[in-house]
Amino acid sequence: MYKLTQSITMNTKKHLSLVLLGMIIVLPLLTTSCFKKGEDDPFFSMYTRKARVTGKWDITNMESIIKTTYGNDVQIRTTTTVDGLAWERYIEILNTDSTRLIIGEVIEGRNFVYFDREGIYRQTYEYQYTIEQPIGDDEGLLMTQYRIFEEASGTWNFLGNIDDYKNKERMAIVIEESKQITQILTMEINEDSEETPTWSLDSTYSTAIKYANGQYCTIWELDMLKKKEIHTRQNINYFYQGTVQGIGGPYFEVGTVLQTLKRQP
Repeated sequence: MYKLTQSITMNTKKHLSLVLLGMIIVLPLLTTSCFKKGEDDPFFSMYTRKARVTGKWDITNMESIIKTTYGNDVQIRTTTTVDGLAWERYIEILNTDSTRLIIGEVIEGRNFVYFDREGIYRQTYEYQYTIEQPIGDDEGLLMTQYRIFEEASGTWNFLGNIDDYKNKERMAIVIEESKQITQILTMEINEDSEETPTWSLDSTYSTAIKYANGQYCTIWELDMLKKKEIHTRQNINYFYQGTVQGIGGPYFEVGTVLQTLKRQP
């Protein structure tokens, strides 16, 4: 009887030792970074927030609503939406009846965000749209296509629990350099012509801007952070002062940008 009791006691101690060992191994992995932060986050994830963010992401959906106020008090509201490869921009000059709708498309594989584990950030955004104009009286159509490539690079890091935000609920994106290339192509369509119409490059415009450290920073709220999907929100509130060959002036931008990111395979 004594030997049986002793055997049970030894087995119990061995079992408890294994449980404690398992807890010692697992508990450090179950950091608060694995628990819910954003409004639509999963309650718990086996991946840390840094592991969930790191990687290359397609921008599958976007809604950007920006109101721009110029020095002459002219206000323009620009609503840009992306749904897969569909791209659309609606422009309104406020307090007037002037509006414009432009429909285009995103260039497949060229619309993504990259977060490096060491804090490197890069975003590429490329789209195109076409404007049709009649030529004379029923002489045909002049097609003008705009192809816009935008790229931003810099660094990223999580923000702490500031104000009502939890630790690592937001990200700071510091832009160090931005580039934009716009190609304008034209094509004439005339039913009387026997030639097959083709696109011809009309002109190319490019700009590149480098920013001092911290000069251009934006905050992304992580409404949902999963291993394969991220929902972000940006509150825009910028003041710009810029001129090109003496033309231009100050203007303000306020609004919001919502994005859905899907992890690339």
